[in-house]
Amino acid sequence: MIAAYPPPTSTPWLVAAAILGTIVAAAVVLYALPLLIRARQVARWRKRAPGHLALTYDDGPDDTTTPAVLDLLDELGVPATFYLVGFRSELNPQTAALVRDSGHELGTHTHSHKNAWKKGPIFEFRDARRAYQTLDGIVPPNAPYRPPFGKCSLPTLLAMYAKDRRVDWWTAPANDSRDEQPQPAEAARRLLDTGGPVILMHSHHAEPNRRAFVLALTRELVRQGRERGRLFATVRQVREAAA
Repeated sequence: MIAAYPPPTSTPWLVAAAILGTIVAAAVVLYALPLLIRARQVARWRKRAPGHLALTYDDGPDDTTTPAVLDLLDELGVPATFYLVGFRSELNPQTAALVRDSGHELGTHTHSHKNAWKKGPIFEFRDARRAYQTLDGIVPPNAPYRPPFGKCSLPTLLAMYAKDRRVDWWTAPANDSRDEQPQPAEAARRLLDTGGPVILMHSHHAEPNRRAFVLALTRELVRQGRERGRLFATVRQVREAAA
């Protein structure tokens, strides 16, 4: 007589593997797809708008760097795109209004400026939404969104698209938040040689050396860009040229 044995049960490692697979799949959906969209955006801008140059400034407003950047852009006569942080606009309402009235393109940069990969998609979704509430009257309802540190989750991305809001990244960072900086003329030359059309800088710097660098770099980018015949544009205009 042949004994009947019960079917084998799942071993702990199979359960662990299944859980791990679920986590990886969720991570791919939540974070990898936005990364692919970002890569496609950057490649498209580089290929189709190489003659443009968009100066962009994140993290403001503050009461020192932001007005200085605005004054310099006005002196140089070039457009720019500013991505504003909600809580800093609450702290500096007069400067926020100054940016609004400057005529430059405006976008949001979340309310509290946290890394979505560290805080999670639910926090990011709510924080991005809160920025539009905080910045009501400063930016238009369909203003573009730039995720802090370039990190974005799929729910936030889809929510922006549903509201007819662009999600903007950049083609090259100026790295103006570092303490040690190259000469502004050399930094500008490298960015213009290989950086593509959308340059990331910052309009919030508490450190005088960083503030001085971003101002000097802006001046050099404009000077050298004009020598090369680059067309200064907003990010919207770059997107239109690359469409």
